[in-house]
Amino acid sequence: MPHTPGTGFAVAEDGTRNPDNDVLRTQDVTVTRGPATILRRLSVSIRADETFAVTGPPGSGKSALIAVLSGVLAPDAGQVWFNSRPLHTLGERARAQLRRTHFGMMDGRARLMPELTVLENVALPLLLEPSARDTAFAAARHWMGRLDVLDQADRRPHELPTALLRRAAVARALVARPDVVFADEPALGLEASELDHLMRILVTASRSHGIALVLATDDPKVAAHADRHLELRDGRPAPARADA
Repeated sequence: MPHTPGTGFAVAEDGTRNPDNDVLRTQDVTVTRGPATILRRLSVSIRADETFAVTGPPGSGKSALIAVLSGVLAPDAGQVWFNSRPLHTLGERARAQLRRTHFGMMDGRARLMPELTVLENVALPLLLEPSARDTAFAAARHWMGRLDVLDQADRRPHELPTALLRRAAVARALVARPDVVFADEPALGLEASELDHLMRILVTASRSHGIALVLATDDPKVAAHADRHLELRDGRPAPARADA
């Protein structure tokens, strides 16, 4: 992508531009579903190496923002940037490729493929790329070891309790050492002690490898691990509280 000399901005073909120091950025993003407006001219910026929490009640737009930032969902209006590359000008196939190579994804349901072993599931992001199988499985074993699920490698996902399944999902999200990990409601179904352990591992691993971590949650215990927060109400930033 061409750069405008001396400005620190990347310029897309449509003339829009993005600061180079933000790993993710949206400008005036709007998302609608039928008559409902899910996100309303929302502008956010996320830096590399930080943990950023999007909070708010159900229906506030948290998951929609995660979908837009990760390229799962194209906005109806506005701009989305990843490392000075405009996502809002990319087609669906190009956005899918970007997710495979630069993003790690997990949600509260830890959707692993039932026909694969846990080890194969964790290695899957690397197995989808033209890399050696031995390298992919070595990386998967490394992350499974860090998350204390390596002893579950040969089991199937349905054989694991919720806590271990969630750890395996975290290992899968981190295995390719992406630029950004998106975690949508990672607290779902976890006891407080297991949640705290999982979040500490996830935040520590992302920071040590220079990975931006974007959380969508309505659980204050998850949001407490973030460096910065954005609270949404009806698809826009919530008004500042008087006692804040």
